Amino acid sequence: MGSLTLFCFAYLQPAWSNLASAQTLQRLQAFGQGIGPLDGSLLPQLPPLIGQTLAMSVLAIALASVGGTLLSFPAARRWPEPGQSWSSRLGSGIMLGLSRLVLLFCRAIPAPVWALVLLYVLFPGILPGAIALALHNLGILGRLQAEVIENLNPAPLKSLQTQGIPPTLVFCYGILPLTLPSFLAYALYRWEVCLRETVIVGLVGAGGLGYLMMEQVSSFDNGGLVVTLGCFWGSRSWWTV
Repeated sequence: MGSLTLFCFAYLQPAWSNLASAQTLQRLQAFGQGIGPLDGSLLPQLPPLIGQTLAMSVLAIALASVGGTLLSFPAARRWPEPGQSWSSRLGSGIMLGLSRLVLLFCRAIPAPVWALVLLYVLFPGILPGAIALALHNLGILGRLQAEVIENLNPAPLKSLQTQGIPPTLVFCYGILPLTLPSFLAYALYRWEVCLRETVIVGLVGAGGLGYLMMEQVSSFDNGGLVVTLGCFWGSRSWWTV
């Protein structure tokens, strides 16, 4: 790892002197002077945008949780049951490969790229941003949940099966109680990530506070940008306490 880090630094050759160059300091000074007195007239239009941002993240994590849970079970690698036919093993292997391929494809494409693609198909707004966040987080949640299923303790499940419990009841009373706490913890963690990523997808036109920030950056409204960033930081801190 250390040699790889050194190779990356040598390959990129970052110009560290630019961080303290006269041009950088001049731009930083111009940005500070452009802030000026903060305009409070922007505050009344921020609560609806904050609500849109929150709604986008909730919708995204709900879709991602449902989709990731449905794909996590076929994506979990399990040993074949005794007496299982070759056709059943082949079908399970195909489902395993396809579900893992779908999860890999979803999480390999960043949410802003998904948003740009969806904006060409759908109208700009909250829905493309929510779907973009859902697709990316679906791939992540599905893979994490599949690992939870693979690491389950098989002893309680075997005891239920030896008592003649039907597979559906084994799933409801054995697998779900063991996996739901971890599923919920991962979903809440990714929801916090979605709150941050709503600004990124908003910058490409998906609505919410990110869309307002894009307009403020393009119009060099540094004072309004500081107010918007402050409101976003405060609201995100309150949601995730």
